[in-house]
Amino acid sequence: MGRGVGRKAEQIDRLFDSLKPRMLIFDEFHNALRGRSRDVEAVLAFLRRIGRQFDISPILIGEVAVYDFINQTAEMATRFDLHAVPRWQYGEEFFALLNSLEAALPLARASDLSDEPMARMIFQLSEGLIGEIVAIVSAAAVAAARSGAERITKTGIEALRYIPVSKRRRAPVRDRLL
Repeated sequence: MGRGVGRKAEQIDRLFDSLKPRMLIFDEFHNALRGRSRDVEAVLAFLRRIGRQFDISPILIGEVAVYDFINQTAEMATRFDLHAVPRWQYGEEFFALLNSLEAALPLARASDLSDEPMARMIFQLSEGLIGEIVAIVSAAAVAAARSGAERITKTGIEALRYIPVSKRRRAPVRDRLL
């Protein structure tokens, strides 16, 4: 182990000793599985070590690749309880999410994201995925600020030509890359 990495590991150990966290949440964990096999093994060794040495429960959040990876071995499968996070449903909770996103936007004018047909359009494009919802609203907010409109409109979202996840494999942009 390099001196820099060793020093960082010692800092993390001291931090865990002083804070005594009960859990660590790793979002987008599927990205940790895309490295070289020895790097992935180092990540897994770290997870085992923090569980054993500090009694910290790791929470791994990510795509279905995390599920597949965890279930490759009995050792890993017995270390984690797996739970699917459902997609957002179109309804009051979704409207509340849109209202909270809108409240955080630095736009000068109200966009009324939770009103029909705006909410329906965002929901259909996002396919109920939180990351997609945020990406659509963020891209629309940037476009609204750049245009001087200072509010997100249905026309502005349409102008994004946002492609839902389920259609990206057949997207014209992808075809042009081939």
